[in-house]
Amino acid sequence: AVARIRVIPPPPYAENFDSLAPDAVPPFWINTTGKFAAREMDGGKVLVKLANNPFTKRARAYFGPDTWHDYTVEADVRATEKRRQMGDAGVVAQRYQLILFGNHQRLELQSWQPETERTALTSFSWKPETWYHLKLRVENLPDGKVRARGKAWPSGEPEPAAWTLERIDPVPSRQGSPGLYADAPFEVYFDNVKAAANQ
Repeated sequence: AVARIRVIPPPPYAENFDSLAPDAVPPFWINTTGKFAAREMDGGKVLVKLANNPFTKRARAYFGPDTWHDYTVEADVRATEKRRQMGDAGVVAQRYQLILFGNHQRLELQSWQPETERTALTSFSWKPETWYHLKLRVENLPDGKVRARGKAWPSGEPEPAAWTLERIDPVPSRQGSPGLYADAPFEVYFDNVKAAANQ
């Protein structure tokens, strides 16, 4: 017989991937095997969304139970550009997604990707081969709605005081796993992932 278990640490959680072996993924992360891998870059390790399988062009990775709620997810993201095509990278919290879209040069806060009427978006110029920091905070409100807020800025620069996007969702997701999102036919990179209860 064979048995497997998954032990997920409680928040706050932080991962910079430096302790991982090459080509490994954090052992308790969900939906990562064969889609992501740790790799050396800029003197440390990062998590790479792989480009060797056309069926994993769009990939999501999760690192918490689906019962988490009222928390903030942060990560550094970096996309590449090939043949005038630039990848998309984002973070997930409580089923909401904050995504930098490369080809469209915009930032989107989505409650459900196919439902565009519930998406908040703004233009956001960002460069390939450059690190950006994403921060997504989701809060359950007393009236049953959910407030989702997100911001993005170049990594290493001071955090902007104001949120870039905000959405009050009347048809909310009240809980859900934290995670990462990537969509590109080539590699997308992640580093300095954090998840913590809202302060």
